[in-house]
Amino acid sequence: MTNTIRWPDGEFTLQAAVELNTGFSQAEIRKKLADGIAAKKIVQTKKGNDKIKGTFQVVK
Repeated sequence: MTNTIRWPDGEFTLQAAVELNTGFSQAEIRKKLADGIAAKKIVQTKKGNDKIKGTFQVVK
């Protein structure tokens, strides 16, 4: 059985995705996020750094 990660609507941060998917570790969500970006199903809408969180969005 494979569980799917639910992505938040609109732009979201990594933390929002972690809070929405409590059954997954942050490492698993990061991996799925990287896979989604590589497959061009998710785009990074804002780069993040130590002070600002990066945001992502699912491509429709």
